[in-house]
Amino acid sequence: MPRRSYRSTVREQAAASTRTAILDAAEALFAEHGYPRVAISSVAESAGVAQGTVYAAFGNKPALVVALMERAASDPSVEAAVSAVAAATSGGEIVALTVEGTGTIVRRHARTMDVLYGNESADPVIAGAVRRAEALQRERFAGIAARLAELGALREGLGVRDATRVLEYFVSPGSWHRLRRLGFSGKRAGEWLTDQVAHALLDQIR
Repeated sequence: MPRRSYRSTVREQAAASTRTAILDAAEALFAEHGYPRVAISSVAESAGVAQGTVYAAFGNKPALVVALMERAASDPSVEAAVSAVAAATSGGEIVALTVEGTGTIVRRHARTMDVLYGNESADPVIAGAVRRAEALQRERFAGIAARLAELGALREGLGVRDATRVLEYFVSPGSWHRLRRLGFSGKRAGEWLTDQVAHALLDQIR
């Protein structure tokens, strides 16, 4: 039994490494050449695997984009940020943590997000992935808004639903990307967003 368990673990690790190599190759090729111009065969060649391996692991090209989205959504830094927000004791701290956390994810997965949002209209599967990503983001922002409400940090008259919308407007990937196109550095964008979100949400800026 121990030998079988060991062999099973080795196979699982090898399969995970293969999936990672395929996703890394797909992300780089999509970003460099554009999603429509990249073939599965090119992804396989770049990843150093057979074309059939890509199909077996993911199914088709749109599924690769979905898998890239899921990888970004499950980045360990997301849960770290959520845990930090849950432990925070002031509205200002929560806003700063939220901006910092979203900025980290956007920078780390910028190529995936460019591919995802840039090809939303190209394929219904990718459009569905965008909707799922937005729903997950909205759920997390709602949790942050609820924490602010629990602390009594939201400005008067602002409920959790509207606070969630404020967060979606200011710190979604699209907002970070717009600031980048406007010439903001990552640091300056973070400072500006922290200030704007604090003024939009908090009863007192602290």
